[in-house]
Amino acid sequence: MGCIDASAGAQQQDKPSLPHTIDFVEPEADHRMRHQRFMRQQLHELEVKQSVMKRQLSELHGHRLADRLRSVEIEQRRLASASFNVSRQIAGLDKLHGSMLELLEDVEAIQGKFEKTVPDMRREIAKVEFGVAQAASEQGLVREEVHNAAKSIQAVAVSVSALQEERDTVKRLQGEVRELKDELARIRSAAVLHREMAHNRLEKLEAGSKSDYNVTTSHRTPTELERTTKLVQQLESVEHEYESIINKLPRDCSQIERMRTAGTANQPGDGGLYLIAPAEQHHPLMTQCFGEWTTVQRRQDGTVDFNRSWEEYAQGFGTPAGEFWIGNQALHHLTQDNCSRLRIVMQDIYDNTWYAEYATFRIESRDAGFRLELAGYGGNASDAFEYQNHMQFSAIDVDRDISNTHCAGNYEGGWWFSHCQHANLNGRYNLGLTWFDASRNEWIAVKSSHMMIARRPDCDAPITEQQQQQQQVPVGQHSEGVTSGLAVGPPTPADTTQSLHGTTTPPTSS
Repeated sequence: MGCIDASAGAQQQDKPSLPHTIDFVEPEADHRMRHQRFMRQQLHELEVKQSVMKRQLSELHGHRLADRLRSVEIEQRRLASASFNVSRQIAGLDKLHGSMLELLEDVEAIQGKFEKTVPDMRREIAKVEFGVAQAASEQGLVREEVHNAAKSIQAVAVSVSALQEERDTVKRLQGEVRELKDELARIRSAAVLHREMAHNRLEKLEAGSKSDYNVTTSHRTPTELERTTKLVQQLESVEHEYESIINKLPRDCSQIERMRTAGTANQPGDGGLYLIAPAEQHHPLMTQCFGEWTTVQRRQDGTVDFNRSWEEYAQGFGTPAGEFWIGNQALHHLTQDNCSRLRIVMQDIYDNTWYAEYATFRIESRDAGFRLELAGYGGNASDAFEYQNHMQFSAIDVDRDISNTHCAGNYEGGWWFSHCQHANLNGRYNLGLTWFDASRNEWIAVKSSHMMIARRPDCDAPITEQQQQQQQVPVGQHSEGVTSGLAVGPPTPADTTQSLHGTTTPPTSS
């Protein structure tokens, strides 16, 4: 189009100028002819220019139009992408604007709440300042208490050394008790032997006194008879004295506690070691008492191997002041009248304390496999022991559980296994002591355990006058050459820790 305008302008410039005088008058025909010629000339020029433009257009169409179209398409796509980005940014700005409005509303609401809470905060700050002042004053008291505690620790260190000496004394006394038991056993066996010999000799003497074959023999018969009779009387006296010593010993810690309460026993307090003689058991044994509770089992440090035979569990092992099993035979004699209750205190590896109590606890005889009978659970450790109720005792060499496997062999330690265990306090010490807490559906990893028994209050009659007259003598003091005492001495520091479990009344069952 620009080329057409330029050619038209050039044609107008080439057009001859006409005189513009007033006197000139162009004829009409001449004017038409000139106009036609002019139009024809313009048409011709237009045709020429049109052909030129067509040629140029074809050239442009052939050479540059495709490139320009591609550029236009690329630019169009770029503009479309930019337009999309701009629209998306606009939408984001709209959302941001809405969020800013909501944030502004939240800020205004928070500001309103803050303005409302400022008085409360000021009051709290005043309370905190008052608490800081109190803490500062208490800090001085704490410093003074720490100073006093340091002095107490020094005194405790001295007491620990004294307790260590007492422990050595306890070990020596335990050795003396074992020697006493051995000596009594020898006396009993010798008494039986001498009684048989005396009986045989008496029969011979009676037979010789009826015969008159030898006069010399008849003169010696009264002398032999008197000597034999005297020996039998001495043996019977030793047996009576032994039985008297055993009968004077209390049957358990409950009887010792009642005697102490009545003021008829000068025994030490909780945690002391005592000689007791359970009913129908003709030899004494040593245990540790916490009030009325008799220690029958303790695990605390793994120093004693509990993976033992059935007979060892029947007789008992360990030391009463340390890791200890009183023995199934003793448990049977202590609980055979069905008047005993059981308390189990445990501490897990996280230092949490758990306890379980049973109002009824009884162990049957050896012939019944030391069968377990218990009822009346209370405590916070869950009734895991009920799973083993009515089971006989099993050990590594005797399998009396009802499982297809040997529970005592797999889990170690003697126990009243079933299928196999919900509780086992005699297993391997390192994470082998277990108790199942059904309320939480998980196992308690027991670090220490303490099993104690005591008689039910409704089973015991008041202390008789004869029992009140029985004054107990500590082990080591002798009466007529025979040891007949009870108390062994104060507990070791480890025993003092355990006494907390024995004397503290457990919390209400959850």
